[in-house]
Amino acid sequence: MRAMLFIRCTQRVWDDMLPQRLIAVLLALPLLALISVNISYWKTYCREEKRGEGKQSIAYNKLYLALVAIGYFGIWPLWIGGMVLLFLERYYVALDVLIGAFLMIPLVQIVGLIFFYTGSLFFTWAIGFAGKSLRPSTSGIHTQHRLVQDGPLAIVRHPYYVSYVLILIGLSLVLATLWPLVLALCVIIGMGPTAKAEEAHLTALFGQEYVQYQQKVGRFFPRFFGSRV
Repeated sequence: MRAMLFIRCTQRVWDDMLPQRLIAVLLALPLLALISVNISYWKTYCREEKRGEGKQSIAYNKLYLALVAIGYFGIWPLWIGGMVLLFLERYYVALDVLIGAFLMIPLVQIVGLIFFYTGSLFFTWAIGFAGKSLRPSTSGIHTQHRLVQDGPLAIVRHPYYVSYVLILIGLSLVLATLWPLVLALCVIIGMGPTAKAEEAHLTALFGQEYVQYQQKVGRFFPRFFGSRV
C-alpha cells in the first residue's frame, strides 16, 4: 500500500514537470547548431594537420587533463541519451529507478535550460569564432597560429572549459539527476592546472602579447574591474 502511494505521489511530481518532448526539442536545437559548426571546424583542422608545420606539444599534467576529458566526453551520452528518452516520453519513468535522481519542479528545469543554453551557445560560438586557431588539447599548437583575443575569447581566456561546466550544470537541473554534477566537478578540478599549462606554452609562444591579453581578460570569469581571476 505504501509502495503504491509512493508511486502515485512520484507520478504526480513528474506530471507537474515540463513536457518531455518539449524539453527534448529544446535540447536538440543547440545540438544541431553545434554539429553544424563542428563539421566546418573539423574540415579546417584536418587541412591544418596535413600541413603539420612547426607543431609544438603542451606539457599537460595527464591526471588533470584526464579529468577534463572525462567531463567533456561525459556530456554527450547524457545530452543525447536524455534527449532520446525525453522524446520517447520514457525519461521520467527511468528517473524512478535512476540512482542520483531527485525530484524537480518546472522552475528549476527552466533555470537549468538557461545554464544549458548559455553553455552550449557559448561553446558553439567559441568553436566557430576561433576557427583553425582552436586545436584539441593533445594535438599541440602550430607556430604560425595567431592569438585570438576577440569574440568569446575577449570575455574569458578559456571559454571551452567554462562551457563544459555550464552545460553539465544545466543538464543536471533539466534532467533531474546528480550525475552531470559529478562530471562538472571533474572539469572544475582539472581545468585550473590544464589551463595553466596551456597559458605557460602560449606565453612562451606569443610573449608579451599573451601577457597583455592575460591582464585584460579573466581566465574563467569575465574581468569587469581589472582584478586577476
